[in-house]
Amino acid sequence: MKAGDVINGYTILEDFKVVGAGLSKWTFAERGGRQYFIKEFLSPTYPDDYAPGSEKTKAKKRARCAVFEAHHRGVQHALAPLSAYGGNLIVTLDFFRWGAKYYKVTEKVDAEGLSTADIEALGLRVQLVLMKTVAHSLKILHDLLIVHSDLKPSNVLIKRTELGYTTKLIDFDNAYIAGRPPPREEIVGTINYYSPELLGYIQDAGVAAAELGLASDVFALGLIYTEYLTGAPPPFDVVRYHEPAVAVRSGETLRIPRPGIPTQLADLVDVMLSADPAKRPTIGEVHATLMNLRLAPEDEGQPRPASGLRGKGLRTAVPRPPGTEPHLPGRLVGKLVRKRTDRTQP
Repeated sequence: MKAGDVINGYTILEDFKVVGAGLSKWTFAERGGRQYFIKEFLSPTYPDDYAPGSEKTKAKKRARCAVFEAHHRGVQHALAPLSAYGGNLIVTLDFFRWGAKYYKVTEKVDAEGLSTADIEALGLRVQLVLMKTVAHSLKILHDLLIVHSDLKPSNVLIKRTELGYTTKLIDFDNAYIAGRPPPREEIVGTINYYSPELLGYIQDAGVAAAELGLASDVFALGLIYTEYLTGAPPPFDVVRYHEPAVAVRSGETLRIPRPGIPTQLADLVDVMLSADPAKRPTIGEVHATLMNLRLAPEDEGQPRPASGLRGKGLRTAVPRPPGTEPHLPGRLVGKLVRKRTDRTQP
């Protein structure tokens, strides 16, 4: 597919781009006078009757495609009542197969492209707005018992508004029902933002699937908040452990650097980074704490001094767009759906 081609009524505006690990491609498309983001999954591919391979091999591929479709349609169906074009959850608007390939269509977001270092320089007032809005969006997911499972800064888009900034939470391709993750060999994500229990599950280190719940997202969000506030991940022995989750599983305790951060906010982030999932707050408690936080006059709108942590080996994630199929049952709706949307102000 290239610029000018039409698939399922969408006119491709630019050639597809491959990013990250090369598991998918994306571009922008137009339909009915509105522009969209469109993603092409490179795997799985649907074998037609003329595809190479035995009938047994093609049957296995079709079964894999059926699981893939059920997952994406299930997430789309579950989130559709809770968000619409212009909301803060950038949900799937269309999902379809065109030939052998699968495509996902979402709203096009004109994001600012701010790095976490840029966000650190915006000051606490703006940082709190971003932290509240992403917590509010995540709470909508968690109210459905859905784990996002791939939280990282690149999946929290920053958009400028008439009043300042807001966040747009994207990429639910790897979401799953709490306690029911995909098989460990099919987990796709960015290890920089893994929770310690997710890492233990993937490594088959004594963590059962039932132990992977909503708290895994809270840990990842704690890492993101730390980067928003300090411009870097929480300090740990990077040379020895490389990633925060590895450090935590090895006995290190993660703490956000305190200078310039209100005590109540620092305490919140610290407990979000707890090694024990049961000790982390729920996303509802995180959101409530942020809503009740009052800044001192000297903190209002003042950028924090540079943390001094950048350039010393602390790593940030390289975005890796997901492209394999986690197992999420197609029927996610029903009693779990709440009558509230992501247009509700946080």
